[in-house]
Amino acid sequence: MIALFDVTIVSHAGSPPVLRDLSIQLEKGKWHEIIGAAGSGKSALFDVMTLRRRPKTGRLVIAGRNMERLGRRGLAEIRREIGSCTQQPMLLEQRTAVENVVLPMVVRGAAGEAVEAAEEALGFLGIMPQRDRRVAELCAQHRALVCLARATVGAPSVVVIDGIHERLEPAVRGIALTWLEQTQKQGSTIVVFGRRPIHRRSGSSLWRLKEGAVHNTGEVERC
Repeated sequence: MIALFDVTIVSHAGSPPVLRDLSIQLEKGKWHEIIGAAGSGKSALFDVMTLRRRPKTGRLVIAGRNMERLGRRGLAEIRREIGSCTQQPMLLEQRTAVENVVLPMVVRGAAGEAVEAAEEALGFLGIMPQRDRRVAELCAQHRALVCLARATVGAPSVVVIDGIHERLEPAVRGIALTWLEQTQKQGSTIVVFGRRPIHRRSGSSLWRLKEGAVHNTGEVERC
């Protein structure tokens, strides 16, 4: 589960809040979408959920653990269980696609299974031919898919995607969403940020960011 209680987020010290008194609970193992217009605070909330920044106030719980009570080692352990992909993929430019994708599993202590899992992800996403090319040589779409593969490899506890799917061509986007769906079936909690709903499937939840607050539009009852 991911839960935020009365969280306020600012972009930098002294600035007005981007999001104020925000409370949201995302059920474990489910598919969740958080949508909003440009400037609504999606990226700020993404950064908090992936532990890239701390909220100014409020409480954050991930995988049942209160982030306020964790020391440096505890935070590092939780970070290893979060797969994430930003709008602008942050990859190891001089490493190959497969070297980038295996890294999370190596960090989690699953190096023996990493190459097989990475190749499965690259193959499903249609970029296996790019396996041994350096990321710096890849086009923008292939870079996005490598980032998605790295975020999902080995089905981490939580996968958080910040709008990267919206940069993909429609046919490729469908493949990417199907891969995310497969990752959820393996037990991952999926959180997708975007400008509009993209995957209204049964049992998923949809949240809308507007005017510094979050609004739950309810659970989807049918596809």
